Amino acid sequence: MHSMDYSKLDQEAARELVKGKKVAVMGYKKSAIDLALECAEVNQGPDGQPCTMVVRTLHWTVPSYWIWGLPFFLFYSTRSSQFLHERPNQSFLKALFCLFSSPMRNVVSKFIESYLLWKLPLVKYGLKPEHPFLEDYASCQMAILPENFFPEADKGNLKFKRASKWWFYDGGVEFEDNTRLEADVVLLATGYEGKKKLQSVLPEPFRSLMLDSSGTMPLYRGTIHPLIPNMAFVGFIESVSNLQTAELRCKWLSRVVENKFKLPSVKEMLDQISREMEVMKRTTRFYKRHCISTFSINHSDEICEEMGWKSWRKSNWLSEAFSPYNSRDYNEEKED
Repeated sequence: MHSMDYSKLDQEAARELVKGKKVAVMGYKKSAIDLALECAEVNQGPDGQPCTMVVRTLHWTVPSYWIWGLPFFLFYSTRSSQFLHERPNQSFLKALFCLFSSPMRNVVSKFIESYLLWKLPLVKYGLKPEHPFLEDYASCQMAILPENFFPEADKGNLKFKRASKWWFYDGGVEFEDNTRLEADVVLLATGYEGKKKLQSVLPEPFRSLMLDSSGTMPLYRGTIHPLIPNMAFVGFIESVSNLQTAELRCKWLSRVVENKFKLPSVKEMLDQISREMEVMKRTTRFYKRHCISTFSINHSDEICEEMGWKSWRKSNWLSEAFSPYNSRDYNEEKED
């Protein structure tokens, strides 16, 4: 059963599905973690069965938004912290600064990793990723770990199995190392191809134009496909704060519809998208998720400038440099 189908069950039906059953959860992202913990909590007591998470790709998880006593936003969500990271349309001097600030970016990532390895038993359970924390943050794959996740693992209610390939057999799941996992219920928290669902809605020739040669969906300002007219996609491209970014994009889109400003040419929009993708490719191996988290403030700046708004929204330079942005910072400006 896919996690989307599981989420449609009411609480009692979901409980009955996994109670007293050998459950395998395929995946190790947000939905998989929540599902595995729910199964473990339902299967308490002598009649309960442990839930096994089958992990193909490890990702960093965070227990809270505090790192060594410091708020997490200081590391990636302020204008000063994002100044260390590459962004589209940056000047030569800014590109040079980013080149020389690479060691500082690595220090920040290692600093966070050191806390996570101290706080969580990642090494004990073989769950320490090989890639830097920055790569997960830059691809919007950082999950907040429930407080009682590893305590359930310590009690034996959660188990972990690393496997890159697996398939079903009559009694459960078999792996490429010829081992088998008995399972009464297998929950697939492996994600889904949202792009294919969108493609199915569109007629040709637009269906064929939706994805570029790398398989990503090119969206200008995260909203408009330059080659598909009269259609917008809000919320498809992720950021560190999806609701805030989607709200600002909606304001931008409403002004596009009202002809408050003129969009660039198709070529200029595609070039801008290409520059964003190149930044992401140089930042994370998971770039196909198309996430703007390391340059989200710059992304919002460009949207504001295109609408004729001030890009710096704070009341003073100290807040501008060291405070995170939120939806209140992008309140409507009075227009003539």
